[in-house]
Amino acid sequence: TQSFNVRRSYRHSLTTMRVLGLASSCAAVSLTVEGGAHGASSPVESLRAEVEMVQKQIQHAGKVTPKVYETVQKLLTMVTSIIEPAIEESHASDQMLVLTVFREIIDCDAQYSKFLNGELKKQQLAVEGTRGKVVITTGEVNTAKEKYAKCLDERDMLVRENNTRCCAEYQQCPNGGYGDCEIVKLSQGYVGCNYRERTGAECYAHAEKLIAPLESYFEEQDKKYEMARHLCAQFKASTEAKIKDCAALQEAVNAQAHMVNEIADQVNRGGVKMVEGANEECQQYKACRNKAITSYLEVVGPCEKDAYGAGGECVKNREEDRHSEWEATQEIKCMLDHYCKGGKFEEDLLEQCKQSISTFHLAISYPTLPAATPCEVPECDECPGCDECVDRPYYQYQTPCYETPVADPPVCVESPDCPGWCTSEE
Repeated sequence: TQSFNVRRSYRHSLTTMRVLGLASSCAAVSLTVEGGAHGASSPVESLRAEVEMVQKQIQHAGKVTPKVYETVQKLLTMVTSIIEPAIEESHASDQMLVLTVFREIIDCDAQYSKFLNGELKKQQLAVEGTRGKVVITTGEVNTAKEKYAKCLDERDMLVRENNTRCCAEYQQCPNGGYGDCEIVKLSQGYVGCNYRERTGAECYAHAEKLIAPLESYFEEQDKKYEMARHLCAQFKASTEAKIKDCAALQEAVNAQAHMVNEIADQVNRGGVKMVEGANEECQQYKACRNKAITSYLEVVGPCEKDAYGAGGECVKNREEDRHSEWEATQEIKCMLDHYCKGGKFEEDLLEQCKQSISTFHLAISYPTLPAATPCEVPECDECPGCDECVDRPYYQYQTPCYETPVADPPVCVESPDCPGWCTSEE
């Protein structure tokens, strides 16, 4: 903008400089230009003064002298070769200035659009791509959780069955008590021998006969115990294996859930960064556009005119001045042309000259301010991640049946072939 201000001042003083240069070669024309481009004696005013001087010379001489004719030709040359090009150059310079300053607004819009369609889209795709991974992995975690829940159901079923089997063993042969799994009390409590009537062998045979039924009873009870012990051991091994499987599955599920949570954290951090960046870009874009529009309006104007009612440091004022200068110049040019053709100034042709003047080519094109690009700040919902799997309590298979009390006294076991010495009461 500063460079165009310099050029603008140069363009406005160009006309004056050229007229001064031409005046030195015009013996019959004396030009005195004071002030700048908008001073009291502008190039157009100087030209008008010279035309009036020519008219007075003609009136004084009473005829057109060669000297006067030469002066008229030089004045025409001044108009066509110096003043008109200078006005048109000033117009072109201001038109370029308007477009250049307007380009700053377009550049702000273009830069922000580039961000929206480039970096912001890239960030959105990255965040959504990572979010897609979370969705897929969360689905895998949920499937693994269902598998883990099924494993817990199978484990609990095995634990209950294991406890049932091992309780059967425990009930038949509990730990503690009198050291034996089962104690049978004989009715008579002792076995004797009448040596007066029996021999020692006979007494022993009698005693052996009394306890003979216990042999088959103990053998049968031992078989039941061995079966219960075998089943307990079998289910215990299966239960331990299932518990290990569930523990390993829980560890794998939680590791997967931890990975999902890390990816979800990446989504959340990326989303926050994206939203903050979009907000910052939006504010920078608004500031850039406001500054460019302010500069554009200052350059274009209209603005306050100078002390002589003309000019000012904005394009619209200078455009108005150029139109006035062009119209005045063209009136003089038209009258000089009529003089060259008819040898005199025809005042009645002045109105005809005015009607033939056009300033259309000096009209500055002011681009319409484009609407601002709406700011885009995407919404980014928080990615929740996954909860870890938590085990649920279950009956410990290692210590079954602790709620079953151990009988303090010996238990008398009845059997169909129990001899008379065994009674339930005793």
